[in-house]
Amino acid sequence: MVEEASWLLRMQHENLDLKKPIKLNKLKERLQNNPGIFIRNENGILGHANLQRMGSIIELHTVVIDPDFRGEGHSHKLVYSAWERWRQDPILHGSYINSKVNFSKEAEGSNEDLFLPCKLIAFTRNASLASTLTSAGFKIAIPKRKWWNLWLVKSQLGHLKINQLFYLLLNRGYTLFRLLVGEVIPENNEKSGFIKRFFQKRRRLFHQLSHLSEYKLFILSTEMQNKDWPRKGGPNEEYYHPLEEINVATFTKEKEIDPEEITEWDSGEKEKIPYVDLAQE
Repeated sequence: MVEEASWLLRMQHENLDLKKPIKLNKLKERLQNNPGIFIRNENGILGHANLQRMGSIIELHTVVIDPDFRGEGHSHKLVYSAWERWRQDPILHGSYINSKVNFSKEAEGSNEDLFLPCKLIAFTRNASLASTLTSAGFKIAIPKRKWWNLWLVKSQLGHLKINQLFYLLLNRGYTLFRLLVGEVIPENNEKSGFIKRFFQKRRRLFHQLSHLSEYKLFILSTEMQNKDWPRKGGPNEEYYHPLEEINVATFTKEKEIDPEEITEWDSGEKEKIPYVDLAQE
């Protein structure tokens, strides 16, 4: 877990939207108990995500792709892996290891080994991640009024039940407390004044509070609970392509196609966009 902990620690220091970084040894111990999800290839670690249960909801959080590999579709692979674990891991839902997630309310109570899944949610203000979540079957929560805010203000949290909202606010309160304590300041500012060091230790808190209104709530749609992944591929594939409309055309060609070239095309390893000279139109 040394490589994973070092990589995640670097991502946390570089991205103030992520959780507060902790010491390397403590992070290694935490990853041994809850490793989360890491995707990698021959170049090293590509991305990370984690899942945590809060009452009857499960939050997909700490979703990050290494800056050197962004824009290559790896976020789809990462979210797919998280979605697959959410569907198959009963311990994540707070049940027994031999239990099975029941996605049909009709069978509720008919079998002790079956249980309804916790709602899967995610918060983000990143447009790229929002696009990935949407393509994976998540829906953005439309703000609405609820009785607990006297129907005065519309809030995305109105889609959560009271007990779910309680656990979420409890979690965020603990996170706020940890951010108030502060974190390690950059090495080049260790000799700065007291006031500057005070704010530097809490730069993550001020950053997240200043962008609080930009974070959007995404909830996995109920339709996705009984459906397969809406994009082609599995956890071992690099890229995913929509399956909504596929037209297959057959044709003859004088030059015989190399079987290796066909394999590369099918796996998405080779993709060439034809050049069109609009100046000649």
